[in-house]
Amino acid sequence: MVNVHNQPDIAYSCKLLYESIQLPIFYTEDGHDVETIWGSGDQHRPYYMEFEKLFRPLEKEMEHPVILTANSWEEFIIVPVKRSGERHGFVIIGPSIQQVPMDEHINGLMNDNQMSYRDLPHWKAHWNSLPVVSRLRLLHISVLAHWMINQEALEITDVLQYSYQYVLPAKFQISIEIEIQTKRELSVSNQSSNIDKRLLELIRTGNTSELMKELIAYPNEGVGILSKRSQLRNIKNLAICTVAIAMRAAVDGGIYEKLAFTLSDLHIQQIEELNDVKAVEAALVRALMDFTERVEQSRKESMSRPIRICCEYIFNHLFQKITFDKLAELTGLNSNYLMNLFKEQTGMTLMNYIQKQRIEEAKKLLHMTNDTISSIGLRLNFYDQSHFIKVFKKYMSMTPKKYRSTIKPEGQ
Repeated sequence: MVNVHNQPDIAYSCKLLYESIQLPIFYTEDGHDVETIWGSGDQHRPYYMEFEKLFRPLEKEMEHPVILTANSWEEFIIVPVKRSGERHGFVIIGPSIQQVPMDEHINGLMNDNQMSYRDLPHWKAHWNSLPVVSRLRLLHISVLAHWMINQEALEITDVLQYSYQYVLPAKFQISIEIEIQTKRELSVSNQSSNIDKRLLELIRTGNTSELMKELIAYPNEGVGILSKRSQLRNIKNLAICTVAIAMRAAVDGGIYEKLAFTLSDLHIQQIEELNDVKAVEAALVRALMDFTERVEQSRKESMSRPIRICCEYIFNHLFQKITFDKLAELTGLNSNYLMNLFKEQTGMTLMNYIQKQRIEEAKKLLHMTNDTISSIGLRLNFYDQSHFIKVFKKYMSMTPKKYRSTIKPEGQ
C-alpha cells in the first residue's frame, strides 16, 4: 500500500515487517504517545524501561536507523519516519536481546541499574522471554525497515557507523580536535612514552629485578588523564589500560595466551573493586610483577615450538581428557616422534608430564578449597579415587589427605 504522496503506509509496512521478523513493533509521533502496532510488545513493558527514557537520545535530527541498547541489555531499532524531507515520528522494533545475562553478570547489572533483588525473578523471566537476536541480524532488519518505511537504500555498515556516532554527543568529537590542536601548539607530549616502552620490554623479557627498579623511579606526572571528574577513577582507568597492554607484552614474552587473558581479567577485577588510590597503585605493581615473573619462569623452559604447543594445550585442557593423537594433530608431527622429542626437551614422558601438571593443580585445590579428595581426582580426570591417590603419592611421597593436613590445620 502506498499513500497519495507516494510514501509507504506505516501500518502496512509494519505489518509486513512483523510477519517477516516476528519482533514487537511500536510507533510514536513525539516520543511519548507510543502505540503497539504489531506484536505482543506490551508484555515486555513492565520490566525494562519507560519509553520516555528510550527517546531521550533522540532529540536531535535523525537521518538513519539506530540500534540502542538499554542499561538492562534489551536492544531496540529506532527507525525515523520521514515524509517530504521532514521527520514525522519513529518506528521502534524490539525489545530483543543478544544473549540472556549469565549469573556472573547479573549482580553487576542489578547494582548498575539500582534494581531491587526482590524483582530478580521477574527480571530473569523477562530476559528469558525476549527473542534472542544477533547484532548482525538487527543491522539487516534496520536496513530492511528503513527501505520499507522511507524507500531509502542503506548498507548495514551505514547503520552501524551511524548508531555509534548518534549516541555520542557531537561536542565530544569537537573537544577532541581542540585538545589535539592545543597540545600540538604548546608542544605538549606524553613525557612517559619512552619509560612505558622500557617497562613493556622488561615485561616481555621477564626481567623482574630491573622492572622493580624502574617502577620505583616511575613518574606520576605526564601519564595522561583518563577521567577529569575523579582522581580515583583516573588512576583506575590508567591501571586497567596498563594491565591490558602488559598482558600483550607478556604473551609476546612467551606465557600462554589463555593464561594471560585470565590473569588480566582477574587483576582488572581486583583494581575495579578498590576504593583507595594507593591501593590501586599497589595492585597495578603487583599485576606487572605477576606478568613479568611468569614470563621469567617461562623463558627458563627452553622448548621448541611443537613442545610449547603441547604444553599450552595441556595447561588449557588439564580438566579434560588429553590424547596423544590430539597433540600430534596440533603439532603436525608423528605421535612417536613427538613423544621422543617431548622427553628429550622436558626430561619427562608426555604421560608423566600430564600427570605431574594434574598433581600440581590438585595441590592447589587441596590447599584452596574444601572439596573432597574424590571430587578433586574426578575433576582432574583420574579414573577413580584410588588412581588419584596412587599417582599423587608417586610425585609427593604422601597421600592427598596427608598433604592437606600439612598445609591446613585441622578445623580450617
